[in-house]
Amino acid sequence: MKINRRTLLTSGTALAGLSVLHGESTVQGAEVPKDAVILTAMVKAKPDQVEAVKDALMSLVEPTRKEPGCLCYNLHQSKADPTQFMFYEQWANKDAFDAHGQTPHMKVLSEKLKGKTDKGGGVVFYELLE
Repeated sequence: MKINRRTLLTSGTALAGLSVLHGESTVQGAEVPKDAVILTAMVKAKPDQVEAVKDALMSLVEPTRKEPGCLCYNLHQSKADPTQFMFYEQWANKDAFDAHGQTPHMKVLSEKLKGKTDKGGGVVFYELLE
């Protein structure tokens, strides 16, 4: 197997993105495709709803990791602010990412989180630089 910068970065991302909650990496391939979708998604729980939000977010991890095109899907919780959660995601392409939003587990998420989160979340998309 040829090791290039993209493979090395993917491996490094896998190691750096080890799930704080599960302690495992989910990179399923050796390389990040050129048209990959890479993002972080932040969710801020209300202080009295941390465990409920954590449970709701954790319910996404296993089914999402099994979705076609999911290269990496890791949930993290801030050590400094336990109300702050962050997903680090890598998708093979935009179609895979778009399909993720239409899955049953994603469609019920807003109901599970209703009244339990504060503003301060958001999604940031990234481009892997060579």
